[in-house]
Amino acid sequence: MQNIVNEPFLKKRAQFAKWGSLVGLAALFIGLMTTAQNPLLAYGLLLIGLFGATFGAYMASSYVREPRADQVVGNNLSGLDKRYAAYHYYLPANHVIASHFGLTVVVPRPQSGLITYQNGRWQHKAGWRKVLQFFGEPGLGKPERDITEEIKAVKGWIDEIIPEAEVPVNGVILFTNPQAELHAKESPIPAVKGEDLAQFMTQGLKGQPLLTTARQKELRRILDEVVEATKK
Repeated sequence: MQNIVNEPFLKKRAQFAKWGSLVGLAALFIGLMTTAQNPLLAYGLLLIGLFGATFGAYMASSYVREPRADQVVGNNLSGLDKRYAAYHYYLPANHVIASHFGLTVVVPRPQSGLITYQNGRWQHKAGWRKVLQFFGEPGLGKPERDITEEIKAVKGWIDEIIPEAEVPVNGVILFTNPQAELHAKESPIPAVKGEDLAQFMTQGLKGQPLLTTARQKELRRILDEVVEATKK
């Protein structure tokens, strides 16, 4: 199994996180220092600081803080055979696994604590960490909506390149935090923790259409060309 990561993409996001946080903290500090002398300027700087710090925190949480989604996918699928390959930050969706089942879009969620899906709703008991969502910490949101949009984007992209192949595109919601307690059997889109991802990829997709060996090779050739194109 190959786990192919766009490292320049991650490096750039790490820089965004760093500079967003630095600019945000600097603006907040200067804003506080100038409150008495120039309130209007101070309020403007405080807003800039809050935006910068929030942006930096979001970038760090999404692309820097470990375990990142690409690491969780790679670590938990490392035992699978060569029919599987994961592509991170190259395609219309950030995380896509290619296999004989077609393309599987992975939408990660980093939340810890109790996470449930019941009666058509997601619930997350975040405790005190819920406060961090005001400062760039990603919220749970509606992962089934996000993954539906990403599946549509990937399906449209691959159908445009090889329309005759009819490559199946499916998806899974991946909770990357080992401290997550997941209860989501009713979810309309499969949702798993990292340690259950390999089982989902080998067992959870059974019964779906399979790609022929020739189609698999063609699909991998196209995906590898995308990777090579980013290096030029």
